[in-house]
Order: sequence, then structure tokens, then C-alpha cells
Amino acid sequence: MDVDNLGSEVAKLDWYHTMELPGGVVTQGKFDHRGVVPLYGFPADLSGKRVLDVGTFDGFFAFEFEKRGADEVIAIDLSDREALDWPVPLRQRNVEEFRPRSTNFELAKQALGSRVQHVICSAYDANPDALGTFDLVFVGSLLVHLRDPVRALMALRTVCRGEIQLSEHTQGRFGGIPRNKAVARFEALGPYLTWWVPNRSCLDQWLLAAGFVDVRRGKTFTVPFRGRRGGIQHSVAHAQPGPTDPLLGHER
Repeated sequence: MDVDNLGSEVAKLDWYHTMELPGGVVTQGKFDHRGVVPLYGFPADLSGKRVLDVGTFDGFFAFEFEKRGADEVIAIDLSDREALDWPVPLRQRNVEEFRPRSTNFELAKQALGSRVQHVICSAYDANPDALGTFDLVFVGSLLVHLRDPVRALMALRTVCRGEIQLSEHTQGRFGGIPRNKAVARFEALGPYLTWWVPNRSCLDQWLLAAGFVDVRRGKTFTVPFRGRRGGIQHSVAHAQPGPTDPLLGHER
């Protein structure tokens, strides 16, 4: 695809991620992660690693892992609006903004000449029979949009043989509640398909409740967001999968 055609096709779509494509074409996404990528703490070299990008949307992070040399990158997401974890009021409104983005992903993949595999799969349904196992599982800005984030993490633990990394919208303070208390703000009746906004302690405990161990905190920083002055606060957490849960029936 030549640059003129690429620019024309990009302009037809609504983008979640701001991405740089060949020929100086830039997608005008709602979130611009380009300047904050170093704050995530990703390994500089992913050679020999198999990586899973959960809830890939337009694919920004999946393509970033490929650039870092990962042997194989699998990017999972949904293709059907009705499969989204909608609160009932938003389902009734049928908000167009939350449509799946497989068209965006495929266009960016073609433009970049990428080998990332796009697989239609819910985080709730992740399992090693379908996906295999991964050295790095990345979950970016997804859990806050799920009704049951711990259930999703329990499924993702079955495919994680190395490390899971989360980056989620967090809130620093909840009134007079101590920072070491796990708290999340319930926002399912808001306009953004956001069920929960946790504090850092809650993010840690979601991982522990799902069976991960050695939870470690990464950086907290602001991701630029078109439409909200000052951006949105994100926090990073890392963990390893704990012992296999015999009820899940999967060995790592």
C-alpha cells in the first residue's frame, strides 16, 4: 500500500492508539503512549520470548513487543460488540465508540509488515489449549473495563509461564482511606465502559487473588488522553504465576 492510500485508509477509521506508520502516517488515537513507553519497564530485548498482548485493540503494544525482537507475539481481542462486558445502560445505548477494532489492527499490521497474530479470544477464555503459554503476558488498560477482573486474571494465569505485567488506570487517594487498603471506585453507570478504578493496593490484590505471586510495583505515570486535560493516571504491576490450581486443570 502506498503512502497516499495508507493515509486515506487511516483517516477513515476512529483510532484508540496513536501509532506511527510508514511514510510519516500517524493514527490520531485517543491515547498517545509513544512518549511514555519507557515508563512501562518492558525488557529492551525480547529475543527468544513468546508474548501475549491481552485486549490489543489497535495493536500498539503488540507491535512494540515485535519491535523488541519477540519470537512470537499473539494479540487477543474480541470481534463482536455483543461479546463486550457491557453494563446494561451502555448496552441499551449501543455506544459506537466501543466497537471492536480488528479493522484498525489489520490495517496497521499490513502497513508495518508485521507478523503479529491477531486471535479472537476473550481474556475470560484464555487457556493453554487454545493459545499455548507465554514468557510475558501484558494486560494494558483492560481490567478496569471488565466486570470480573479477577476471573480474567485467573484465566490468564493458566497461559503465563514467566511474568504477567499489568498497566491500569488507578486512583491515588480515596478520601481518608489508607493507601494500603484495597479499594476500587465503581463506575459502571458512567459513560466510558469502565467498571472499576482501583488504587494500587487493589491492583496488587487482584493479582494475588487470581493466584499470582511475587507482586512488584512498577511506575505510576500519566498517559496523554485526547479529551481529558492532564491525561489519565496509569500504574504498572508485575507478578509471576503461582502453583497450578488443580480445579483449573491446566499445567503451565
